[in-house]
Amino acid sequence: MSEPATRPLDTADEQIAELIHLFSAQDEAALSLPCPGREKLGDGTIGALALHTADNYLRIAEFLQNASEMSAGHTGGRRRRHWMPRFLRAHGHTSRSHDGDHAQSTHRGAYTARNLRPADLLGRLSAAREAFSRLAEMTNERLHTVPPADSFRFCDGQRTLEQVINNLLKHQRHQLDALKTGLAQ
Repeated sequence: MSEPATRPLDTADEQIAELIHLFSAQDEAALSLPCPGREKLGDGTIGALALHTADNYLRIAEFLQNASEMSAGHTGGRRRRHWMPRFLRAHGHTSRSHDGDHAQSTHRGAYTARNLRPADLLGRLSAAREAFSRLAEMTNERLHTVPPADSFRFCDGQRTLEQVINNLLKHQRHQLDALKTGLAQ
């Protein structure tokens, strides 16, 4: 694997390690704290955002595992908006659009601190870290492919896989920062 190909994987690993460290020191009460700026996500708690963030890492890892099958020239099959990994579909999640009411209603009920234990959250984060570690074969050639428009968040048919990954990890950094801010209050 080349150095440019390892950068996004290193970034994801660092972010997930930071989350694991952050939540290793928290109790169940911390998960029920309100998360300022993320009130519309699930029940608006630290736990809801932490669970959503962990699930996002799992979705990103699965997308990257399947990205080699996608290319801008791929025309076969139907186009899927906001692709959803199999493991989430199996748990009753549905693909969401990014338009107002639908996105809010999907998020409002999907993530909650109720019945979430720190050990469960740490398990999901560890699974995400493991999923990213399996991407060690990523090449520069693969990073420079262009995923089809609407195949995943930030995929517009023009951005390379590397640009998409960087945008996804930037979004995840914002979530991590919101969690740190919420826990500091």
